[in-house]
Amino acid sequence: MSSAPPHPRTDGVPARRDAVVEHPHGYAVTDPYRWLEDGRSPECAAWLEAQERMFAEAAASWPHRAAWRELLEEAAAVTVDSPPVWRRGRRFRLRTTPGRQLPALAVTEPGGPSRTLLDPLAEDASGAVTLDAWRPSPGGNLLAYQMSHQGDERPRLRVLDVASGRVVDGPLETGRVTPVAWLGDTAFCYVSASGNGGRRLRLHRIGTDPGHDPVLFTTDLPQLSVTADPSGRRLAVSEAPGATSGNRLWLADLRDGPAEEPRFLPVFDGTDRSTRALLKFAPGGRIHAVTDDGAPFGRLCAVDPAAPHSRDWETVIAEEPGSVLYSCAALTDPDGGGLRLLVARTRRGLSTLRLHAADGSPLAEVATPGPGHVSRLTAPPEGAPSAWFTYTDFTTPPQVHRFDLRGRRCVPDPEEPARTPDRPAAGKRPRVEQVTYTSDDGTPVRMHLVTPPGRTGPLPTLLTAYGGFGASTPPTYSPSVAAWVAAGGAYAIASVRGGGEEGTGWHAAGRGAGKPNAVTDLLAAARWLIGQGRTGPDRLAIRGSSHSGFMVAAALTREPGLFAAAVCSDPVTDMLRYHLFGLGRLWTEEFGTAEDPDQCAVLLGYSPYHRVRAGTPYPAVLLTCPRVDPRVDSLHARKMTAALQHATTSGRPVVLRCESGVGHGPRSLDRGLGLQTDVLAFCAAHTGLTPGDASR
Repeated sequence: MSSAPPHPRTDGVPARRDAVVEHPHGYAVTDPYRWLEDGRSPECAAWLEAQERMFAEAAASWPHRAAWRELLEEAAAVTVDSPPVWRRGRRFRLRTTPGRQLPALAVTEPGGPSRTLLDPLAEDASGAVTLDAWRPSPGGNLLAYQMSHQGDERPRLRVLDVASGRVVDGPLETGRVTPVAWLGDTAFCYVSASGNGGRRLRLHRIGTDPGHDPVLFTTDLPQLSVTADPSGRRLAVSEAPGATSGNRLWLADLRDGPAEEPRFLPVFDGTDRSTRALLKFAPGGRIHAVTDDGAPFGRLCAVDPAAPHSRDWETVIAEEPGSVLYSCAALTDPDGGGLRLLVARTRRGLSTLRLHAADGSPLAEVATPGPGHVSRLTAPPEGAPSAWFTYTDFTTPPQVHRFDLRGRRCVPDPEEPARTPDRPAAGKRPRVEQVTYTSDDGTPVRMHLVTPPGRTGPLPTLLTAYGGFGASTPPTYSPSVAAWVAAGGAYAIASVRGGGEEGTGWHAAGRGAGKPNAVTDLLAAARWLIGQGRTGPDRLAIRGSSHSGFMVAAALTREPGLFAAAVCSDPVTDMLRYHLFGLGRLWTEEFGTAEDPDQCAVLLGYSPYHRVRAGTPYPAVLLTCPRVDPRVDSLHARKMTAALQHATTSGRPVVLRCESGVGHGPRSLDRGLGLQTDVLAFCAAHTGLTPGDASR
């Protein structure tokens, strides 16, 4: 174990502090760096140039960056496929092979070889173009796809002829990534923006002018999605006021009139109680609903197409407290043609599978490939005896598996043999354990720990937690986790309140006025790791991105003495003005809004930017962001950087890594490895971890 290197300059880049003071609901709120909100201003550009020089100087002082890059490249050298999407015998799937910058979309014809259908690198060899979404038509003859440039998340929608690979329609301007619902092989529905911040559902017929596409449904709400049944007979529409608010469902039978004038019937409304439902179309014209309405852990209902309102839904698979129902695939029994339901749940953060009859009665517990996570559960829409899914855990890269009704078991099912590194012998694999610690108010919280084999604490440790939007942090493979543990460090993932690991009640306990609970749980995890001798304040770093980046920023401003280092990537930090920028208007159900006096008080209590205090010895902090982020505006990272650089007295650096040509979402392999190399090298430099420590 080596000591941390001498710190580079820590005085920061002088930033003008303006006397901006506002008084929302009587609170005096200063905002000295509001001028950094305008990322296009000459002043901000000059400040960013100075930050870039400071970052380069700091990064040059982090030892072993080349060794970290090598560890990450080794951990990322795996073949990853998506589960297949089947259309009349054609198999579509994404594949990423070792060293490949971005995944390519391939198709396999019945009885034929696989061939590349769409390759974003053919559009731009630098990896600046990403494939954001794709959906084949019911017959598999056409493919609607969306690509964006340099992370702008404003893709254009085009249609490809699968046989020839030729673009036959588009582009359609949608404003942002849109769902596509095919109505046969000649038309589809998509979503576009409306002038008032709402959304419109439109119908497009192949080969026609999109400027004349009729509007089928309009909402003033900012979220709108659409699905169609395999026959194209029925359309289901969901609208919602926010990312985690309740939704409304509508259903239309296109046989009742022309497709240009569908009659949508209200089916479900959970907006007044923050509950959600999702309609799933099954073979034979059946419809199911997955909902948390009246069931915090989820239930599956049968929907009668003739009486589709939620008051008439019949629960076929009831809620199981402590086990969250999150996915379901409809299969067809090869012997009698009956419907079978393969249901995925999580219990204590681990996936389970169970097979049910059409009436919901359980038929068999299905063994998963291991103690990990099952995702992307799918089956052919016309009915089949098999389902496909992705399995992964902390030490196993994602792999496609197939479940078959004949054997009632799961087996690996790659289209071609996936070449991944040999798995280490049992005694040399990282140790994975799940612990339970107690938060400040007595709430038990689960946490996964991944540690090098045979090593005991205190170890240099990276801690993270998401804690928002009802999103869970299941056991999944990450090159960053693998590289850090291979170097001799420990990695901790806390399943704090605000996530979805324990159902909707767990989410509710960490959102809105309960958002401080999520931060408290993260801080309690840090104290547990230190108190148990797993690490120490001089060896503990926290990291996170997006909402998890907010969590890091909130934690380091509440208890800076717990950490040696912190990495905030794409964070939300100004909780009083977040709703004015990017997609922040969609998050008011999650955080609250400063426009409400009671919510404003809560937000001020934890807003990271407003909690920065001059004269405080903050840990070393690395903030990272895109130059332009269409989701979480990079103003949050800029303002937080300036505030921390002005305030800290620890002598530890606060630096900003601002990257052009990327966005909030996917990026090329080299760009991703470059970012993770800097993150791990920074954390290692300030926690004393040297690559190779694991072998000592």
